[in-house]
Amino acid sequence: MAIPDEVQEYVEKHIKLMISQTETYLPFIKVAFPYSKNVADGVYNLIIGSALSVFVNQFAMRMKYPTASDFEEFGKISLKYRDQVDQFFK
Repeated sequence: MAIPDEVQEYVEKHIKLMISQTETYLPFIKVAFPYSKNVADGVYNLIIGSALSVFVNQFAMRMKYPTASDFEEFGKISLKYRDQVDQFFK
């Protein structure tokens, strides 16, 4: 079963918003965490954790439960944005 289009669109808009906020806060992040070995991983995990909450809430609002294949699709959606986050820290 594919994720409903409106859920996917909402999740992707949320991820893009979080990425744009990361870009805004990038100077602060680099100054505040100069000794962190992989800030990109931390930032990516925060963004995707937030998006996962949005994902589950979108299903709950429709009185549905995401299936294992829905979570698999979520993983594929979120992976598309990994390189974009990594580029901030190179």
